[in-house]
Amino acid sequence: MTAHHMEPPRGFTISSTLSRLACPLWWRRQLRRLTSRRREQRQRLLGRTQKRAGIYVSNEGYRRRIDQATHNARLLEAITATNQDGDQYILAELAELGLANPEFRRAELMLRIADTEREADRAGHRGMFYTITTPSRFHPVQQNGSINHKYAGANPREAQAYLQNLWAKARAKFKRDGLGIYGIRVAEPHHDGTPHWHLLIWMRPEDEPKVTSILRRYSLEDSPGEVKRNTNVRFKPVAIDRSKGSAAGYVAKYVAKNINGKQHSRQGVPGDNLDHYGQPLETSAPRIEAWAACWGIRQFQFVGLPSVTVWRELRRLKDEQRLADWEAATRPEPEAAAILEGLRQAANAGAWDKYLHLMGGPMQPRDAAHIRPWRVVRQTTDIANCDRITGEWSSDTLGRYGEPMAGTWGLVVSSQLGETEYLTRYYRWTFERKGEAAGVDFQRVGEAAAPWTGVINCTQTTPTRTLDDWEWHITESFRRMFPPLPRERVSRIQQQAAIDARQYRVMSVKRRLEHEERERLRASLEEGRALIIGWLARGELSPADIPPGAIA
Repeated sequence: MTAHHMEPPRGFTISSTLSRLACPLWWRRQLRRLTSRRREQRQRLLGRTQKRAGIYVSNEGYRRRIDQATHNARLLEAITATNQDGDQYILAELAELGLANPEFRRAELMLRIADTEREADRAGHRGMFYTITTPSRFHPVQQNGSINHKYAGANPREAQAYLQNLWAKARAKFKRDGLGIYGIRVAEPHHDGTPHWHLLIWMRPEDEPKVTSILRRYSLEDSPGEVKRNTNVRFKPVAIDRSKGSAAGYVAKYVAKNINGKQHSRQGVPGDNLDHYGQPLETSAPRIEAWAACWGIRQFQFVGLPSVTVWRELRRLKDEQRLADWEAATRPEPEAAAILEGLRQAANAGAWDKYLHLMGGPMQPRDAAHIRPWRVVRQTTDIANCDRITGEWSSDTLGRYGEPMAGTWGLVVSSQLGETEYLTRYYRWTFERKGEAAGVDFQRVGEAAAPWTGVINCTQTTPTRTLDDWEWHITESFRRMFPPLPRERVSRIQQQAAIDARQYRVMSVKRRLEHEERERLRASLEEGRALIIGWLARGELSPADIPPGAIA
């Protein structure tokens, strides 16, 4: 794997790691990702990712992303979601209501930035805007579009790792020196696909010189000879001047450029609808999104602020009656109920600054928050839910790789008397492809359908000879005896055959899986029985300790 620059699964148990390595789906995802990135890197090496060719991402990579997005959209249109109340929606409709909608994602980002600035003004903190760029060896193409002879062959992920390492060293230094910061980090590409960072962060006014000095030191310590004349090419600090505009105005263009390219153009600012290279934001945004998807680079990240997951879960609690029913059933501690109600009112009002204040303000450790997501491992009573190696049965619902499936169900509120759970996700959804109920075989989508007549008319040719009288009469007799079936009847027969074939495949798979589960369970029981008999033979266990029928 390392020879092909593939990352092995890390951070998992031995059993789940082996399950991943034995899974064809896991390998397919890895190989697809590797192939996409290698093809894009080859385009960068050939100079096809730049402002004179394919800006931000090559034209080939952009087309590949469009095809993938089209495929995903068709898949969402083909799946229906049904909840326990019988409400049914197309998955594409539900996706448009959440943060998958770029307009909603941009609106939430701008709200959090603007309200964070409002809270920073209330606290008297100073805002700074920093731009950090990688050294020249990470850029395959120079600013003017010519080949960079200093380029060392690094791809955008390696350049992003360089910036992350730089930021990690700076944060560690901040912590050692007792310097607190909070804000947002935006990662976006140069015209050749090499990432650079924009940092909008706030801090105490007396900490600003130290914070700027630390960031400058770590940004310029690599290849210092490149920045002797102008350090701004690698590190550029800009103080937020409220007389010229708000901090949200500083980053609005970067947010729009990296999401959907839509923003309100500022009056009196020429070229406000264009990016740094003179390209319209609405055409640059999808190319930047394709770049981020190809290289797996996170574009936006907030630092030093409370959990946005809690904010989003609080915004689910809009039904007053359901909340009242839940509190009547669970009888929460009054202090916890008051804490949740204040935060819920702020979240549903869209007041991120009030939510930030109620959560203890910025620069607070996550562990100190008095509210956090409530994550629960789903339970099951399936007798076949046992470990393949040890034979141990577990009530936890296990995923594809044998790991417990945990999900967010609500919020946990901490008070002086303990913790109280609140359910925020009332619906349980089941998903089904549209065609499954109608008998459409999705395994055959894209294949050629069978002809509805017995004659293939696609490539007719002139017969080599004509029929004589006897042959003609025989042929006409057969035609009269066996006339062709009506088109509608042929279509019904084909549909029924597709349904029968699919049912046969489903039943075959079910029977095979049931047989494998029975054999696996039988083997586990035999292994356990052998262990008990061995313990009895060695005197490690007495017959009185064994329940009746355990080794029958």
